[in-house]
Amino acid sequence: MRRWSLVWLTLLLAACATTSARRTMPPAADDWIGTIAGAKNQVALGHFDDADKSLYEFVQRYPSSPEAREATFWRALFKLDPANRGGSPRAATERLDEYLADTATSLHRAEASTLRRIAATFDSLAQRAPVVAVNDSARLADAQKAQEREDEMQKEMKALKDQLDKTNAELERIKKRLQERTP
Repeated sequence: MRRWSLVWLTLLLAACATTSARRTMPPAADDWIGTIAGAKNQVALGHFDDADKSLYEFVQRYPSSPEAREATFWRALFKLDPANRGGSPRAATERLDEYLADTATSLHRAEASTLRRIAATFDSLAQRAPVVAVNDSARLADAQKAQEREDEMQKEMKALKDQLDKTNAELERIKKRLQERTP
């Protein structure tokens, strides 16, 4: 009987410890698991705005938690995804700067630094792309104008050649008449 009492006491203490551990687990950590899983599922379905909203709301609920810092990282990562029509390298850079500015320990600091450099490079290229396109458009317009001028000159040269041929033919007729009149 005494042995069963010890078994029951051990089980009771284990149950209390488990319940106590559950109660002491921070609510942010508990909520984070479902939030990040849901956000990743939304991204897989192409619902980037829904994923961003879910992560943003998590940060609002638990602003000083370590998980909120990680939510900022994931928001940045999803903003950088080329499939995200609402994202951009600039938006990703802003989120990554926010993540890297936090001096607390972060799980993805090295990755965030690398992604930040990639995002900045993409943003720089995107800023230059319209200038290149404008320059290309200007070059194309200049080339078209040059081609049009050349076409006009070709037409004028053909007209002048035709006129010269007619003048030469007329001179030849006049020459023949003069030769016929001269005895």
